Amino acid sequence: MILDTDIGWHPAGLVALVIAARVAPNLVVVTADETRGRRAQLARHILEMLDRPDVRVIAGFDLGGEDRFLLDNDQPPPAFGEDFLERIRGLDHMIAAIVELCESTRPIRWAGLGPMSNLTAVISRLPEITDQVMVTQLGGPPGGHRGKTPVPENFRVDPTSAGLALRALHTPRLMLGDHTDSDTLRIPPNSPRLRALERPTTPPWTQLLATHLRAWSAREPIAWMRHTLVLSAALGLPFVAFHTERIEIHPNARLSRASHGRPMQVSSTVDHSAFLSWTYGALRV
Repeated sequence: MILDTDIGWHPAGLVALVIAARVAPNLVVVTADETRGRRAQLARHILEMLDRPDVRVIAGFDLGGEDRFLLDNDQPPPAFGEDFLERIRGLDHMIAAIVELCESTRPIRWAGLGPMSNLTAVISRLPEITDQVMVTQLGGPPGGHRGKTPVPENFRVDPTSAGLALRALHTPRLMLGDHTDSDTLRIPPNSPRLRALERPTTPPWTQLLATHLRAWSAREPIAWMRHTLVLSAALGLPFVAFHTERIEIHPNARLSRASHGRPMQVSSTVDHSAFLSWTYGALRV
């Protein structure tokens, strides 16, 4: 299983990585919207804390952004020329690593928690990989109404890649914001579960998760467990049901329902109660 994650931004990405490390034996982590290797370093650090040195971490495509990383923003960016060349070299290494993985293992479950840049880069190099990956992606058209709608954040970061990947994949599964941003999945700053993570007797990984949640709450009032819901669906767990709809992909990566659109699987119902029981069980220390 490949966890394609922009860890270090929304704290739910870190939650998803912790749970994946605990429940997925054949796990590979690829960092989305990489920023000078910091996401890969954070993922490696967490995996070592969880006693999973066997999990491979691949630094993904660096889009050149600096603002979507909360845990360490003190390092000055490198000079433009050097940074650009390093990003290109990193892209080649990432593509080669994932192509090698896809050639040796099939099918592959791909949990897309961030921008779709990595998947698009791999598809562009080896289009036949689309026959081997089962993609469950965070982001999709909103439910219940038509017309102009906001673009999901992970698509907005790299709309070209989102458009290319969604057109190339065979019926990708999309997790709607209606389900990932449900009130039942909220983690408010005063949450008893957050306070429990901060107890001095808890393992180091829980302290880091609590720090991340506090850093997010200084920026946004609420966090959601959206990434973990995508992970559960990618693992084949029964909490999310999907059905087929025809989806139009607009130039800015906005998605809408349309009779002439491409067939995709979109989330239809979620058993939030069962999902939360599984999630907190997997996080138990």
